[in-house]
Amino acid sequence: MSNDVAMQGNPLVLIADDDPTTRLIMRETLEQAGFDVIEACDGKAAIEYFESTAPNLVLLDVDMPFLDGFTVCQKIRESETGRKTPVCIVTGLDDDQSIQHAFDVGATDFVSKPIAWPILSHRVRYMLRASDTLNEINGLISALPDTIYVLDKDGQSYDNSDDSGDTRTSALPTIDESFEDIFPSNENDQLLEYIRRALATSEPQVLEHTDAAGTTHLETRLIARDEQSVLAIVRDVTERKNTESQIYDLAFFDKLTGLPNRQRFAMVVDSIIQAAHRNQGQFAILFIDLDRFKRINDTLGHSIGDDLLKSVAMRLEECTRSSDHLLHVDDGNFEGARLARLGGDEFVVILPDVDCEDSVSAVASRIISSLSQPFSCEGYQFVVTPSIGIAIYPQDGDTHDELLMNADSAMYRAKAAGRNNYQFYSGTMKIRSLFRLDMENELRHAIEEEHFQLYYQPKVDLKTWEIVGVEALLRWNHAERGWISPADFVPVAEESGLILSLGTWVLNNACQQLRLWQDSDLGPLSISVNVSPQQMYSGDLGAAVTNALKTSGARADKLELEITEGLLMRDVDATIVTLKYLKKLGLSLSIDDFGTGYSSLSYLKRFPIDVLKIDRSFVQDLHRDSDDAAICAAILAMARQLDLKVVAEGVELEEQLTFLQQHRCDQIQGYLFSKPLTIPDFESFARDHRVSRNQDERGIVQFSGKGP
Repeated sequence: MSNDVAMQGNPLVLIADDDPTTRLIMRETLEQAGFDVIEACDGKAAIEYFESTAPNLVLLDVDMPFLDGFTVCQKIRESETGRKTPVCIVTGLDDDQSIQHAFDVGATDFVSKPIAWPILSHRVRYMLRASDTLNEINGLISALPDTIYVLDKDGQSYDNSDDSGDTRTSALPTIDESFEDIFPSNENDQLLEYIRRALATSEPQVLEHTDAAGTTHLETRLIARDEQSVLAIVRDVTERKNTESQIYDLAFFDKLTGLPNRQRFAMVVDSIIQAAHRNQGQFAILFIDLDRFKRINDTLGHSIGDDLLKSVAMRLEECTRSSDHLLHVDDGNFEGARLARLGGDEFVVILPDVDCEDSVSAVASRIISSLSQPFSCEGYQFVVTPSIGIAIYPQDGDTHDELLMNADSAMYRAKAAGRNNYQFYSGTMKIRSLFRLDMENELRHAIEEEHFQLYYQPKVDLKTWEIVGVEALLRWNHAERGWISPADFVPVAEESGLILSLGTWVLNNACQQLRLWQDSDLGPLSISVNVSPQQMYSGDLGAAVTNALKTSGARADKLELEITEGLLMRDVDATIVTLKYLKKLGLSLSIDDFGTGYSSLSYLKRFPIDVLKIDRSFVQDLHRDSDDAAICAAILAMARQLDLKVVAEGVELEEQLTFLQQHRCDQIQGYLFSKPLTIPDFESFARDHRVSRNQDERGIVQFSGKGP
């Protein structure tokens, strides 16, 4: 056979030997075993044939004219193709030094002369299989999002290139960047400690750090390789860290003002309570509510209202800057949390190390003076006055909930006293305000006379455009005041305990309507109902749900309970017990207004939740605010990882809809599709939508009827 390129399908072997008899026998032996063969009679020809034919394996004699076998092997290894090709040295030299030299220049194996001809083909076939396996392993390693190093016990990396002579690292891909380039030298002691643990325990050790430049977040997993070395598997986790940072900010900070939120506030106060208890000290909480802020919001719109809140936050920060001697605290957890936004127009200030009421009064007066200066927003000027309630630890409470509640009571006393002032909490304070007292009495009467009604806002599936369910929304049309916002009467119902009977009424009526729709042409729609804190922790929620389902005959799997984030975290263990009981009934469970509360991601996995509802505050600007868009995208990505459905509420614009579709949101709810409707209006709307959807596979039928 000539030295032409081998026939396709058979492995090609290059034989390099200056002895024609040896070449002839090798050729006959290998061709009978199914190999194609080309021959070279010297080292120079061997290199030329290798470059032109790229054989699958090379058999090299050591003693050849021009270039010996060791040199040929070394030159083959210098090429990209040659690094992956098995090279077998055929030699009559059987001393240890010659064998070691063969491996030093990159030989895969060696065959001693005289050659055992019957096993030569088997030896060649074994080397080819081993080479294929090694190349596959290297391919898999190269495809991984990790970089692999071999470190000795002193943290030094081996050079794992194929021609290094270190056979322990020959199965690893070549690495252009040394381990020292990605690991900061100032963390070397920590690295050595983790290597010591990995070698001593044989357990993987995980170390998080940045690269030497401090720009990339890395995770290094150290695994014992033998008694003297470890594998260092390095992964770039910058994207994950950025996502975690976004979710952390979402959980603990108010997006509008950048201030700590209610959850962060609670953590800080708990920490300060512990320190004050140890030191027998005092601290004060100032609960700040902006007078008549709702009027500005309703008159000029949320955009101006949001700008005003940000300006208020900036002035409050100036009034409570860390240089204030009252705000000095040794607890590191307090840093950045002296001021928090609880929601809406409510802010809270913490003053540690209070020695007398006069010092607290000085700060409260300074806040009133600062906020009383005119604000300018989009060409408008406002004077926003605060009402401030003050509670002091320990006389006014020894938990963050009790302190906040009593400061809130004092704040309502400040409003009742004419607003734009501050009041200290008094233990004899029973009535929060005349307004709330009147509201409570009217609520009680309205519940007894059933003056409430339920409106239903549709939820639509983004894949099928079918109406898959509705949210039941409580409405109160007062005989004298007209429509009263739930934001006004629900807090009063919660504080007075009337929310329990009101919540039971909502459950019963929603289940009755659910049963009626089951038998109608609208199909098996689901209804979601909001759950209040008192309902959740009264111990009667399970019984109330069971009774509502039994009495109405409604399907449990079509009833969904919506629970706010903050509610989940009040008593985690009790919450899990309640949620598991509800799941056994067959209900679906949803986290309402996700992103505005403070649910811990570590606990989120423990709750038997089915659905996340993205709060409207993130949806309304996601088409023009990159932060809102990033948060929504992060929530949707996280939900997919946790196998949760996502409903976006407050969808009003096509741009918002397009973004949510692109990021695979499951369902939407909002005025783009429909406002909350009465029962007759919803039924008519649903039938019209079905006709429209059948016509163009996507019907958005905006309802223009009257109502809240």
